[in-house]
Amino acid sequence: MTKTKYSELTEIELIEKSKEDKTYFKPLYEKYYEQIFRLVFARVQDVELTGEITSEAFSKTLANIHKFEYKGYPFSAWITRIAINCCYDYFRAKQKNRMVSLENYTTHDIAFEIELEENDKELWLTLLPDILEKLKPKDLELVEMRFFEGKSFAEIAFILDITEGNAKTRTYRVLKRMKKLFRQGTR
Repeated sequence: MTKTKYSELTEIELIEKSKEDKTYFKPLYEKYYEQIFRLVFARVQDVELTGEITSEAFSKTLANIHKFEYKGYPFSAWITRIAINCCYDYFRAKQKNRMVSLENYTTHDIAFEIELEENDKELWLTLLPDILEKLKPKDLELVEMRFFEGKSFAEIAFILDITEGNAKTRTYRVLKRMKKLFRQGTR
């Protein structure tokens, strides 16, 4: 079995070599394609459109790889930021609002974070789609990244290009708003 020119290289080495020779991008593409495809699909819920947006995200990643600098965040977070921005661009261009499908997510973490009583949790799950629909797109994105995708505040901060403290503050403000919307829905 022959070794490829990529097999001995670390991810950082592949990134650096991709800046000079785009063929070194192939293993990065192969490593992250499915992850980015799933992320985009969760936002657009259309396979063909997901393929187009994912392709655009990787094209932009490759075109801008010379701008990537390792600062302690994984390369996947950088690609994620680009893919999410491509989704935003799509929704802006089509003047559409995005919907969140809760089928593939567990939602008990949000219920825990907003400190619901045990007997309110079933009603919470029933009202959650309506509550999420009332959120601003940027707030919905925070909730989705933190609670549905399990991203750390540091990753969220990097993806959204804000400070980690700001990511925490904004997330907890959104949770407070969600709890208020829940209370209003139970009256």
